[in-house]
Amino acid sequence: MASSGSTTRMDPTREQALVARARVDAAAFGELYDWYLPRIHAYVIRRVGDRDVAQDVTATSFERALEAVRKPGFRNDSFGGFLYRVAANAIVDHARRSRRTVPFGARAGDFAGEAAGEGAHDGHRTDAEPGDEIGDERATHALAAALDRDTIRRALLRLSETHRQVIVMKFLDGLEIDELCAILECSRATFAVKLHRALAALRDAMAQEATDAA
Repeated sequence: MASSGSTTRMDPTREQALVARARVDAAAFGELYDWYLPRIHAYVIRRVGDRDVAQDVTATSFERALEAVRKPGFRNDSFGGFLYRVAANAIVDHARRSRRTVPFGARAGDFAGEAAGEGAHDGHRTDAEPGDEIGDERATHALAAALDRDTIRRALLRLSETHRQVIVMKFLDGLEIDELCAILECSRATFAVKLHRALAALRDAMAQEATDAA
């Protein structure tokens, strides 16, 4: 499945209106499904690495989302962020059932393309243009551009799951800030701190990998 569009989130006003209608209108949920299906599938397949499993997990994610939307008291804030969180939980459930470990960034070598400025995968992009990058991001990209994919993959695997999760969702999945905050259940300020720490850890890990390989 190929992702369409250049953003990971639907227009918030349109999204909230559809979610409100989806509680009683199948067509409204269908529009949400059509928009998010390729994005959630891409998010899942990065982590499970198997197309059939990804389709099953994606289907489960939307089933759970529909059930949640139709419950009284559903918070209609960021449906996109909520849906990614549902998908992440579905991945964990699958891993537990199959007794497998599914790390965030299972195809972490792809980060080399991101770091070298090749653009986001699956039609996604990060939420900042190159000129808008913070210093942490520029420094990390500059270091990553000098390393090969295997080195970056090993560096990512050195990170804690929390740091790896932030890096992968921000740069591989290209999720927008509101979605990231919804998934991680944190404020923008807290996410900025998480990103700063994750990028610092990644730079240290890449530097160590480069030293070990020398």
